[in-house]
Amino acid sequence: MKKYILLIFAVLSLSACKESRLETWHGSDYLHFVAGADGNVRASYNFATQGTTAQTSASVPLPMEIWGFMADGDIALTVKIDGTPSSGTFRAGLPLDTLWVPVTRDAGLLTTSYTVEVELTEAGSGYKLSPASRCRAEILVEDSLDGLQPAWWATTQALGAYSPLKFRLFNIYSGGFVKSIDSYTAIAFKDYALGFREWLRGLWEDGQKFYDTDGTTPLYESIPL
Repeated sequence: MKKYILLIFAVLSLSACKESRLETWHGSDYLHFVAGADGNVRASYNFATQGTTAQTSASVPLPMEIWGFMADGDIALTVKIDGTPSSGTFRAGLPLDTLWVPVTRDAGLLTTSYTVEVELTEAGSGYKLSPASRCRAEILVEDSLDGLQPAWWATTQALGAYSPLKFRLFNIYSGGFVKSIDSYTAIAFKDYALGFREWLRGLWEDGQKFYDTDGTTPLYESIPL
């Protein structure tokens, strides 16, 4: 009799253990940015190479994710961008979404960079912002061509010696970042370069005096005839 009682107790205990393992998770639901391999949240945008040369503003994506259950409705977010309160939304029914952060281009043609600090400070619908390290992000904003001399520049003599300023102005003349000149024949690109030279000369005559790397030669004169 005791053996039967022990057997029944063992079966009931095993069943209880199985039920506890299958029990639905009742913990908190968390929301935060998607971090990189080092655990930090970073992004970047370079106005000199992305978008168009006439661009004065842009929006940088910061991916977000949920740990737990997806929301039935939109989740309202309170955000600080460089300490200034802003807002965002994590859309209903998604495990991943994106916070778009506006950035602006500094005036002029100087080499510039700055960092935008972004922080998730509050989430609606009962979601917790955690872990803290994934609720803060940095966006490096640049307007620079330093170290970005294109490989194609060495294949032509039409533009003369390279300088970041000359390449920047050439991109402005071309209407965007020039990744390749493969679509030109040597003769066609020479004509295009001479058109660029005349455009620079026109700027010089209008008072926008850009110089070559020696600081004295007008930049347009560095482009061979």
